[in-house]
Amino acid sequence: MTSAMTWLDPLRTSVPEIDDSGWQELHRLAGDFGSLCGRGPAPQDTPAWSRWLLDLRRELAGRGHRAPAGRAGLIWQALAQFTAGFHDLDLRDATGDGHGAMILAEGTPQAATRWGALLAAGGLVGIAATERHGGSRIQEITTRAIVRRDGTWRLTGEKCWVSRLMESAGFVVFFRDPDGRISATVVDAGSQRLEREVIEPFGLGGWSWGVLRLHELPVDPATDLVGRTGDGLRVFRRHFARFRPLVTATALGTAAGAHTLVTGALAAKTRVGVLPRVRDNALVVIGRTHAEITAALLAALTTSRLAADSHPHADFAARVGKAAGVDTAVRAVADLAPLIGAAGFQRAHPIAKARADLTGLLYADGIHDSLYRSGGVTLLTEPVAEVVPIRPGTAAADRYDKAA
Repeated sequence: MTSAMTWLDPLRTSVPEIDDSGWQELHRLAGDFGSLCGRGPAPQDTPAWSRWLLDLRRELAGRGHRAPAGRAGLIWQALAQFTAGFHDLDLRDATGDGHGAMILAEGTPQAATRWGALLAAGGLVGIAATERHGGSRIQEITTRAIVRRDGTWRLTGEKCWVSRLMESAGFVVFFRDPDGRISATVVDAGSQRLEREVIEPFGLGGWSWGVLRLHELPVDPATDLVGRTGDGLRVFRRHFARFRPLVTATALGTAAGAHTLVTGALAAKTRVGVLPRVRDNALVVIGRTHAEITAALLAALTTSRLAADSHPHADFAARVGKAAGVDTAVRAVADLAPLIGAAGFQRAHPIAKARADLTGLLYADGIHDSLYRSGGVTLLTEPVAEVVPIRPGTAAADRYDKAA
């Protein structure tokens, strides 16, 4: 199969942060994806597919596939995500720290050491923020901690639509601390005080998904918090400013994979004479979707640069950029699918799976209407050309919280 690098290599001069060794590593990663993905079970066998995905993550970690340190690392990881998505959107967690990046950046030294070693070995960390009544608006969460006599906290509540539910070794949970402020903590997935309810999704079925219930789960505020007490909103926003461009790049990689599959099939049919020529309307779709995917990827890389530099524009760019980038990927695959013919509408066909998986991303990490709406609020509150950090407790922060 054609490598994702046929899409990325032409962009090399647009990504000066990645040096020769970084590009060589991307080529090595693309090669490993190409060889390893052919050995996996059918995605329709969900239990076997999920186990294989976690094994693949550990295999790639064992082969030394990790982003470099610093600013270049976030850019490299975005390209790695595109490479993963090129093969299958379920490979979005094949490399990288994922939600575990919050622990490494904001956790206590003890937590960063422990969970950093686990992530480096291919372990996974999930996030538990969404609740039924408030969606992904974490300022409306009700999960709460109470103080015990020994000074530890007990955490009780329910989180829904939690991805990597059964595969994660730990979760970063957002909750209200005993003073009512939003905080974040890391919890061990092995705790007996966690209850899981798996729900079968329409797409994105590679990683389990569902409800996580916490029953008086012990939390030590001295060692378990991610960020300072009451710092949950800042931790969430800083993380998703970095995380959403990675999701966007993965989705665009999936669209690029579909594009490559379709163009390869059409080229093969014309070579052997099955198809006398490719019609003009199909050529228009092929050219337009290629341009749109490439442009959206370059925009995602720009957002990653802003996030790496902690630029005040990063959060806004990540919100609207994720919505627009995934919309681009969804639209591209929908337009390309008819060109493959009836075969592309079989349930087991990669095009059909890509369409279902991308539909899931219209809801994951923020429903798109909410992301666009919050972007509109930001534009009215702070003109983008003059955007400044939104500080907690200000009127701008209140308006943002209500929209996000």
